[in-house]
Parts: sequence; C-alpha cells; structure tokens
Amino acid sequence: MARGTATKKPAKKANGASQPASGATAAANGGKAHGTLRVRMYRIGFGDFFLLTVPTKSGPQHILIDCGVHAGNIGTIGACVQDLVKETGRKLALVIATHFHADHLSGFATNFDEFAKFEVGAVWITNRLDPGDKHAMKFQAQLTSLAHQLALQLGARDDEAGRQALDKVQNALGVQLGAAGDGHNARALQLLRSGFKNKPPVYYYQGGDHPVLPDVLKGAITAQLLGPSPKDSNGEFSATDNRTEQYLAAAAEQGISGETVTPFEKEWPASAADYPPEVFGSFRTDEQIDARAIGRPADLEARLAAVQPDVLAATADALDGTLNNQSLVVLFTCKGKKLLFVGDAQWGNWEFWLYGKAVTGKDPGITATAKGILGSIDFYKVGHHGSTNATPIPAVGALNQTCVAMCSTEMGDPPNRARPYGDPKKGTEVPRTKLMDALEKQTNNKLVRSDWIGVTGFPAAKEAHAELPKLPNNFSTGPLYIDYVFPK
Repeated sequence: MARGTATKKPAKKANGASQPASGATAAANGGKAHGTLRVRMYRIGFGDFFLLTVPTKSGPQHILIDCGVHAGNIGTIGACVQDLVKETGRKLALVIATHFHADHLSGFATNFDEFAKFEVGAVWITNRLDPGDKHAMKFQAQLTSLAHQLALQLGARDDEAGRQALDKVQNALGVQLGAAGDGHNARALQLLRSGFKNKPPVYYYQGGDHPVLPDVLKGAITAQLLGPSPKDSNGEFSATDNRTEQYLAAAAEQGISGETVTPFEKEWPASAADYPPEVFGSFRTDEQIDARAIGRPADLEARLAAVQPDVLAATADALDGTLNNQSLVVLFTCKGKKLLFVGDAQWGNWEFWLYGKAVTGKDPGITATAKGILGSIDFYKVGHHGSTNATPIPAVGALNQTCVAMCSTEMGDPPNRARPYGDPKKGTEVPRTKLMDALEKQTNNKLVRSDWIGVTGFPAAKEAHAELPKLPNNFSTGPLYIDYVFPK
C-alpha cells in the first residue's frame, strides 16, 4: 500500500451475520470449465455490469461487480440480468457495489424482484454508505439534499451544459433524466443490504481494509482494497477531502444560487458614458464602429458574461466527483493473474495509493509499490467509462504491455445518438479519444469497449471499430456481452 501496511479498523457488517450462507457454496453451472478465469462485460449503455467467473475446487464461482446504467441507456439491462440468471443459476459468491451512482446501481433496483431470488455469499459496499457511520450518513443526506436543489434549478434550463449537469445530478439520485425524487439508488441499497434471498453478510470497506472473502472463494482468489482513501486519515487526504465535503455540505444546508458571479460590486456603479469611447475600442467589431455603437461596450459585456462561472454546473461536477471518489478499488489475484477494478475513481482516490500523499504541482512520481501493482496487472477495468478524469497519465504509463483492458461505455453515433457526456470540441468527450488511444498503445491494442458489439436497435459504435477492427486473442462475444478468458 502507498501509505504503509498499518492495520485498519475491523470490517463492519450491517446485519450481524458472521459467516456466508451455505447456499452460496454450491457451484452454479456457469463459467463452463472448472479452470476458466473469465471476465464478462455486458453492453447496457453508459454504466458498469461486470461478472467475474473464478475457478475453484468446487467449480466455477461468480463475483458481480456493479449493475447499473443511466445516461445512454439502451434498454438491455433486463435481458442482461436474465443472462446473469442463466449463467450463475442465481448463485453469486460475492456482490460488490463500488459507489452511489445509478450507472453502477440501477439494475439492482429495476430488477429487484429477480435479484431477491439470488443466494449470495457476501456483499461489499464502499464505507461511505455505511449506515453505522453517523458522519457518513449525515454527509450522504447532505449530498442528497444538494442533488434535489440542483435538480430543481437545472431542470429549468434548456442549454446543453445544463442538461449534462442535470444528468450528473440525477445519476446521484438514481432517477432518469427529467424525473424527480429519490429513485433507483436508494432501492438498490435496500436490496444490497437486506434483499437477497439468504440475507448474506454485508461489509463496508475503504482502502487498506482487509476484506473478508466468502468461504467458497478462499484459496481460489485474494483481494486487496486500494481505495477509497481512509475517512479517518489524519494526513493530507482528510484535509483534501474535507475541503470538498465542507463546500458541498454548506451548499446543501445554506442553499445554492444559480446566478453567475457579479464581476463588480454594486457600490461601484458606472456606465459606458462615464468613460471615453477609445477605452472600448479593442472590444468593438467593425460593425459596432458607427455613431450608435461608439461608447457602448457591447462586445466587452458579452465577453465578461461568457467567462462567468456556471455555479450550478460546477457544483454538479463537484457532487459527481465526490461520489466517484468514494469508489471501492479492488485488486484481485487469481491463478497468478491480477485484475484491477477501479469503479469510477477519480484523482483523489487514485492519489491515495499512487503517491501516498496529496500532490499539487509537478508530478513527484508514483511510489514503487504503485508501480509494482500497475506493472503486474493482467486486466484493467477502465475507470468512469473512459473519462479522462478517471485514469491518470502516470497510471497509463505504468501499465505493462501484456495487460488487457475493458471499458464499459456508450459513445452513441452522432447525429443519430448524441454522446451522453462531454464535447469533443472542448476535449471533454466520454469516452475520451486521447485516453482510448493511449490505452490502446500501452496495451498493444488490447483495449475493448462494450459498444464494440451491436445489440437490437443499437449498432456497434463506428468509433470503437475504427479503434479496434478485430477483437484480440482470448476475447469473444455473445448477444449481449463481451468475454475475456485468461490464458492458462
């Protein structure tokens, strides 16, 4: 670990159970061969739904990592859950919910009744959602309150920046674009905490904790938790996190204004008539240089208005980033293979285990431990659907070139379907083209996107096929998913 190996506080369980239910120890028939280690990535749109199949002495066992979609929903998640039922026989050794966003949780809610029939060995959830932690619950309530305030104000806007900001806010609430109220996220947590058939133990974790694996997985796979950064840290991370938390908490309690910042105080009123015309010369276009326009700083006012911060959008970004940074980051080791699943972790989460300290200014270089982890992994689940803010440049450079990567994303194919997030002209598109290119190069063309395959009504993304015309070795496709089987 980047911050040493000091023992963390014991893992918490929400329901008091001490052992995984015996019902989860019987192997389902999915995964086919006993010796197969496989990752299945479902195509659901802009969201994560991954199934890891682990070979054990008793046969293949299954780990479900997230199940949700929000923006770019292509309507396949129900069919994908039915494939999960068929593949696992409604038995999951472990379920992991990385963080509180609909694009990672909504499937547990929309398919609640189906999941309620599953027998599960254990559930892992980020400790930022621990109901036994008063601070975590208070902050979560503040974030929800703030999300409702933002949704009301952003809902009145009709610009693209406002739409994307509203989408981020509703991802935090678990409701569809344009809807209101609490939605899928709360219901998903209800299922994860107490809705599975056999009421499995539920653990809330952070980076550095030593996770409890269900008995059926012991000896077959190990797990190291790299993130999120500890809430009880006394170092720079608590200070860094607290600055954002304090801002969001204050905005939730005091309310947030949707107005832009006023550049000049009201105590200093002035008009163009108070200044000589030549003051505004550099801001006037040729069309303005006439008797009527002289002395009227129309272009200056327009420019000032254009650079005012969008308070609502900025707050929506802060809310979105805070929830993403709560992601559980899990490093699995199985049969000598290492697999890194990072949820939607952004900089604050990566910073903890890449550097072991808060970093500003010049990159001091990641720690030897972090280099060792990234240089040894065989599989990388690309964070945040290919967003540039979720895979730091030093992390890309540290990946070894035998690593394969999977990215669950949904570009759409304009003009028929718009990108859910970002603008290519501004370099903010998701998935970020330059990041995809860098990962392609670093992995020797072994990055595969979920929108590489087509499903009914939604063809494969042209951009994905332009990047990767043919699937690499050990990848295969089904009607709703892409599989990667690790070579022996």
